[in-house]
Amino acid sequence: MKIEISILHDLTYQVSSDKIKSIGNKNALRLLKGIYTNKPRFIDRYLSIYDNIELLKPIYNYFLENYEKTVPFTYKEAFEIEDENFRRMVFNAIDISDLIQNLGATRIKTDGIEVNRKCFDKQGNTLPNKNYHAVYETYQIDCSRLVIGSEFDNQENFAYAVKCWCTSTNKEHWIWIEDSYKDQPLEAIASTFRFHENVIPHIKELKRQGDIMLVELNQEIIPKGKIIPLTAEQYFRLLTIET
Repeated sequence: MKIEISILHDLTYQVSSDKIKSIGNKNALRLLKGIYTNKPRFIDRYLSIYDNIELLKPIYNYFLENYEKTVPFTYKEAFEIEDENFRRMVFNAIDISDLIQNLGATRIKTDGIEVNRKCFDKQGNTLPNKNYHAVYETYQIDCSRLVIGSEFDNQENFAYAVKCWCTSTNKEHWIWIEDSYKDQPLEAIASTFRFHENVIPHIKELKRQGDIMLVELNQEIIPKGKIIPLTAEQYFRLLTIET
């Protein structure tokens, strides 16, 4: 009897052949390593889900044993993948910085703002607040090389992103934005977080860790209404911690 099991990220495991359908185990792991860039995270967020499923033990063990020696797909390799569906999956897994640098980015505008942020040591003890000048840049990204098919020939193949820097590592980060924010870097970064409109007046503090926003409210409230982006004024006034 042929048994196939669907697992995360649109992968299908064929039990009888001990193989990921269509792309094979090696390519599947290269794809997954582009998504889960360190082993503890891979185990915690992916492998742990299948830890007690006996039929998945062979592929579980393969992924676990080969993770460290596996290299994720590069941007150049992604373009060379013939299977359109798999190519799409790989592009979704590629680090956005690598993707943008290879596509080509044109800076549109730079803006900055003085901020005051709470600081803590590794044990959670309070340190003096840190004042610094936060800089944000918006870019136009040439996506023409990503477009396949003549039906798109008459369209402008551009996307837009805002670039910022991690306060603890100084590593650059890119976040996709809507084109309406391309000339407003501060509004652009604020727009990357959105809330129900009735919640915003009750936000006491925002605490951002990468793509995760912790929200402290003045009172408990049931979210209602439209989901709208924060304005730059709201974002920078309410944000107290950023890592």
